[in-house]
Amino acid sequence: MEKRSSDRVPASVKIKLCLDNDINTGTLVNLSRNGMLINTKVCFPLKSQFDILLPSGDEILKIPVKVSRLLKKDSTYDGIGVVLLNPSSRYFEFLDNQLKGSTITDKKIKTYVCTVCNHVAFGQVPIICPFCNGSIDNFYDNTGEINTLSDFQSLADFEKKHFPLINIARGTNQAQDGGQINVHVTIGEIQHKMDIDDRITFIDFYFNDLRLNKKCLARVNLNCHIVNPDATIRFHEAASGTLTVVSNCNAHGSWMAETTI
Repeated sequence: MEKRSSDRVPASVKIKLCLDNDINTGTLVNLSRNGMLINTKVCFPLKSQFDILLPSGDEILKIPVKVSRLLKKDSTYDGIGVVLLNPSSRYFEFLDNQLKGSTITDKKIKTYVCTVCNHVAFGQVPIICPFCNGSIDNFYDNTGEINTLSDFQSLADFEKKHFPLINIARGTNQAQDGGQINVHVTIGEIQHKMDIDDRITFIDFYFNDLRLNKKCLARVNLNCHIVNPDATIRFHEAASGTLTVVSNCNAHGSWMAETTI
């Protein structure tokens, strides 16, 4: 998994895409100093170059870009990734303003990722990966790349497809004659598709109490197009602490949500 060279800033801005005399529309989903992700039904060829018209206050910014990747849902292309070609200072001012108002927080949270199984470790590198049993040498610094949030309702539809929704319910464990805490996770207020090239590959559960700091407890692997990106685990009724859930999209990286139980 290639590490991005600059932070992504979430957005939900209607833009125009101009190739010669052909003008199309799209929605800017996220942007950075180097590139953008755009939702659009138009399939531009890879490496093609065109101009983006981006509204910024009372003016329209004209931004030359080149297509670097195509996003596909089922058999239909629905988005593109582009790299910027000599962006202007006005664009960087727009980016800074978006960053100030971004609902995604903690972009610099310290994380490391296993190159074998994509397990995210918080704070420090484990000696052995808890899932693939790989060594400490398999991890690289991924600080700033995991997506976190503060206000789910303000996110764009693209982001709402990726962030975990956590539902907590207390119940009774009849087998052990005691109580339990049921944690059900659904990926996305808008359900994420499970296409081969754009799907949720796994959901990881972390927990920390007074002794533990984001210790990974469980992983639910999802490797089939006929299942929904959901998972349920159950805690003993005495559990108390912060629950962290990380979903992994094979096309768009890791997305994190937290709650207390």
